[in-house]
Amino acid sequence: MSTSKRTPQLKSAPVVLPAWASEAGWESDVVISTRARLARNVRGVPFPGRASPADLRAVVDAVDIVLKSPGKELAGLRPVDIDRLDPPQRSVLVDSHLISVQHATSGPSRRALVDDRHTVSVMVNEEDHLRIQAILPGHQIPRAWQIADALDDAFGEFLDYARHPRHGYLTASLSNCGTGLRASVMAHLPGIALVGRLEESLTAAQTLGTSIRGSFGENTGMAGDVFQLSNAVSIGLTENQIISRLGAVVTYLVTDELAARELLWRTRPEIVEARVADAKARLKASTRLSSSEAMSILSTLRLAHHFGMPGGVSPVVFNELLASMRLGAQFVLGRKAHYTFYEETRRPALIRNKIRNSGAS
Repeated sequence: MSTSKRTPQLKSAPVVLPAWASEAGWESDVVISTRARLARNVRGVPFPGRASPADLRAVVDAVDIVLKSPGKELAGLRPVDIDRLDPPQRSVLVDSHLISVQHATSGPSRRALVDDRHTVSVMVNEEDHLRIQAILPGHQIPRAWQIADALDDAFGEFLDYARHPRHGYLTASLSNCGTGLRASVMAHLPGIALVGRLEESLTAAQTLGTSIRGSFGENTGMAGDVFQLSNAVSIGLTENQIISRLGAVVTYLVTDELAARELLWRTRPEIVEARVADAKARLKASTRLSSSEAMSILSTLRLAHHFGMPGGVSPVVFNELLASMRLGAQFVLGRKAHYTFYEETRRPALIRNKIRNSGAS
């Protein structure tokens, strides 16, 4: 009898599509989703990066007590212990943007609190003791902030937050001190990229106090012309100022992107047609797709839909695929060859089936 070990099979994890991926929002041609996130820490307890296992456990216990209290904002939250999930299940939460890559790859006493619609989540013991967030489809910065703020108030009734009378809320990252608010949008900007104005437009956004990252946040690549735009700092500004400034930047980029698409289609439609034909051919022939390759193809097909071209992928279908393709697996699963091979070989059929079932041709 052979004593060699069989290669372990990757467990499947059910995908529950978050609201941002299954619903259309305002300016959804360009803006994929909006998120408002608040960083909070418990007074007297070291930040998670310096905390002992007992400190981290104490935060989890304190949050458990809060969840047992009455209150409509807290009633719908379900606790999930990250360290009890297998890597594919963590990847699902990352793809839904309910937890960060850092949170998914941390140790014990890390928890997520999520609602049934996957609109709100609270990361417990990520970089800060609490990361309270609301994520919505399309461009809805004020509404996302209102939801996160109400949830923050509910926790604040029971937890003594670390706060300085002059500097505001104290956080592990200096850029989050003050209000602790990080408002962000995910935007799809292929038109600006194709007309050669991407660097110019993003530089202009940065000069207005905007931080630009990949779709999975800090230290992640920018694939498929999808960018995460957020306020660079929160100290010295009010929540309304942060929301207003980011809203102005998003409006500028949406206007610039739509103008670039119109210019491209009016003056150089052959560029779009060639890219779409190439993307469709690559998807049809592929037996394996990396995260970046899949994003590149889908980005082009999403642009094709904007121009009414056959085989285009609608914003909702694009978002559904973002939440189900296990793009986060490249970060959560690391370089494990079996896992990487499994995810990359399943993507082409997943994308083709989804596009076919959506009625695109």
